[in-house]
Amino acid sequence: DHILFSYPHPKILGLILDPQEKATVQDVTADSIAAQAGFKAGDQILSLEGQPLLSIADVQWVLQHAKETDQLVASVNRGGQELDLTMSLPKDWRRKDDLSWRVSSWPLRRMVLGGAVLEEATREERKQIGLTMASPDMALRIKHLGQYGAHAAAKKAGFQKGDLIISYNGRKDLKRETDLLAYGVNELKPGESVPVTVLRERKRLGLFLPRQE
Repeated sequence: DHILFSYPHPKILGLILDPQEKATVQDVTADSIAAQAGFKAGDQILSLEGQPLLSIADVQWVLQHAKETDQLVASVNRGGQELDLTMSLPKDWRRKDDLSWRVSSWPLRRMVLGGAVLEEATREERKQIGLTMASPDMALRIKHLGQYGAHAAAKKAGFQKGDLIISYNGRKDLKRETDLLAYGVNELKPGESVPVTVLRERKRLGLFLPRQE
């Protein structure tokens, strides 16, 4: 996880920083790690684990060096008053990050998805197959298929754009593309043939996807 989810974005802690202001909290996601620590909109974060903060990159640097479970102490200026707030990082906290925006996701898609790009099904699409948004069951639509070389493995295996993946190697709870990529990289070995269930025009199909180098 330390390599796969390197330099995590502070939003996974519920900290939304103002891009126009120096290390200033723009918003705090309800029930998040940051909310539980007591952060509020308008707080200026002076330091995190003793590291002075100027930008989001400084926060990411501290998070990169945090342990799998950890306590991070932030020094905060709130209306002229200095406070210390402690964020408790639970097990697997890094996995809340999103890999899809990272450049590193492209080789991961080749390795795990045979060059396919996935996106989460819409609320309406989930409803049509009997899933609510709150349901842990996956429904990942193939948005794009690679056409060349190792990136064409999914296409060659019979997958089509628009297919809804509802099971991957027997797992039905890999709700985001990020979750599926992390599972495929960490739990499967190159050369394995992975059973995948898709819905295509409401029909259930069983296909196999190669886990590549």
